Amino acid sequence: MEQVLHLYITTPCGHECPLCCNRLYDIEKIPVVTVELLNSVQTICLTGGDPMMIHPKLLANLIIRIESQAANLENLYIYTSGKYLRSLTRLTDEIQGIGIKGGYVHIDGINVAPKNWEDWKGFIETVNLETVFFRNHTASNRLYLFKEQRPIFEALNIELPKTFQVIDRQWTQTFNTPDNEHFCRLPILM
Repeated sequence: MEQVLHLYITTPCGHECPLCCNRLYDIEKIPVVTVELLNSVQTICLTGGDPMMIHPKLLANLIIRIESQAANLENLYIYTSGKYLRSLTRLTDEIQGIGIKGGYVHIDGINVAPKNWEDWKGFIETVNLETVFFRNHTASNRLYLFKEQRPIFEALNIELPKTFQVIDRQWTQTFNTPDNEHFCRLPILM
């Protein structure tokens, strides 16, 4: 069974969602990722707070380090609320600008869960930029819609690239990590 790592890399997110799964944890008690676990997973989901709030150069360097050390890595995804997606272009520029011996950095998808108008604005601007990343036929992007955001999405009438899958989500009181998934953090959060 495929092993998935949700890697908590930063605390800031710009929201105070009362039922956020990250509020269910004492951050200091989340296990620190190990080299052994990093080498055993096929999928890594960068999460936090909002990884897109990290300076693009720092995030690019983190992705490069993860991809160089995760021996079985097949997919790398980033979770975001959407507000800071504008930095995606700068992130891809940073990744391309850093010379990597024998390879390149590849992000397999962005998972966006807008919570307010600023998130939608960032998401719309980025999608409308015709970002190569969103048009890449191999990307697997997801737009997560909570119940209160569904009417906004429908009213905006956004034409999503074919790489996007729209998934309805619900706020829950508990968060249980499936057996094949691991929730860990970096030793030092960005």
